[in-house]
Amino acid sequence: MDKNKKRIAIIGAGITGLTIAYRLQQQIEKENLPLELIVLESSIRPGGKFYTMKFGEGFIDLGAESIDTRHPEALALIEELNLMDKVEFSQNGKQDIFAFNKLYNFDCPTYKGIPVKRTDIWKYDLISFQGKLAFLKNTYFSGSDTKVELTTKEYLAQRIGEEMAEYGAEPYFSKIYTSDIDEIGIHGFNEPLVHLERAHGTWSKALENHPEIWDGEGVHATFNEGLEVLTNALAAKVNPAIQYAKQVTEIRQSINGTYLLDVNKKEQLRVDSVIVATDPDAYKELFKSIAVSEYFNDIKMGSIGFLLFSFPKGSITNPPIGNGVLSVRRNNSYIQSVIWLNKKWNHFKDKDEELLGVYFGRSGDGVVMSLSNKQIEIEILSDISDMLGVNSPPSYKIIKRWPNAIPQFSLMHEEKRKDLFKFLNDRHPGLYLAGNGIKGFGINNCIAQANEISLKAIDYLK
Repeated sequence: MDKNKKRIAIIGAGITGLTIAYRLQQQIEKENLPLELIVLESSIRPGGKFYTMKFGEGFIDLGAESIDTRHPEALALIEELNLMDKVEFSQNGKQDIFAFNKLYNFDCPTYKGIPVKRTDIWKYDLISFQGKLAFLKNTYFSGSDTKVELTTKEYLAQRIGEEMAEYGAEPYFSKIYTSDIDEIGIHGFNEPLVHLERAHGTWSKALENHPEIWDGEGVHATFNEGLEVLTNALAAKVNPAIQYAKQVTEIRQSINGTYLLDVNKKEQLRVDSVIVATDPDAYKELFKSIAVSEYFNDIKMGSIGFLLFSFPKGSITNPPIGNGVLSVRRNNSYIQSVIWLNKKWNHFKDKDEELLGVYFGRSGDGVVMSLSNKQIEIEILSDISDMLGVNSPPSYKIIKRWPNAIPQFSLMHEEKRKDLFKFLNDRHPGLYLAGNGIKGFGINNCIAQANEISLKAIDYLK
């Protein structure tokens, strides 16, 4: 190392860590800054929860499934990396909802299952007459006062009624964030509609004035060779800086504003700034001597799994109208959502098999992850049969588990987060947290957070 250079370390080479590294390297090269960049990744591959598997001539994502195009950050990065020619946009509308042993498809403009036009509530066979009246009353009187932190369920119920929140919106929110809407605060989602509501006064006005955020055709994107196209492109840009099989086991504050990183429990690395781009689940071990983990004591980690089934062509006798199915949590099913890959993505359209991707596991449900692969397959196949009338055994299947992968923040996380950022700024300058959920969930929020933190780190070191 050049002793005249300051060293900045990024822990984790998922989408957040790689984007931070890419942005930092851009600034280092642009301004010829005396900085050395190091990315420490505990596994032997980049990408984190982007996990694309090649089988035959095709590619299947077994982790993160798609990019929400209603947010600008990911597509802007993809365009910057000259990858737009590899992008595919979703087809065949939106997913159906499975509840009360029946599939429901809402043939009207919606946002995360919620009707854009108030009068379209009468098209919702899923909602009772009383639930429809509650929706009409709550949407008419809904206000934009979100100063008090509410659980997502409370926030939704105040605006669209309890029943619509439970059966219309909850399957969408749970699918996206794998979180319990009864516990997580609405601000923890960084939900765009919260901000739009402030500008327009009510949800209804906000939705009517922003058709670009409605559910439907093209609201999700992937690559014809899987989502790892994005993380591989980023990794290639910063490849010399990435060190694999390097697990950071502790971060300690050292002399002259530096930090000592214990790596693989056998070596130490001194850096001038460190950005932690891992899940908050790792904080307890990383920060034994820095009082960070106390801000995350109430966090539970949710587990999720993915099961790909290939069925013979024509095996689905009760097909959804849309490109898959969302399951309400009252179904007493392990299934969270089903994606009919042949309908959703063009590159699977002409396959001579029916490909169903099933996400299973929910917040607070640890039972499913304790089951064997065979037990999970049996349970999921039974539920798939009930939902879609599949009348043939699968030709093959692939299962991937993601244990303790998604942080489940409580209602108080928003207030704790503000205190945490102030604590770090005052007591530990140069130390930044960028894990999933720290400032919203999902790919776009990860990229937005990476863009912000990379600028802060450069300013600090300069």
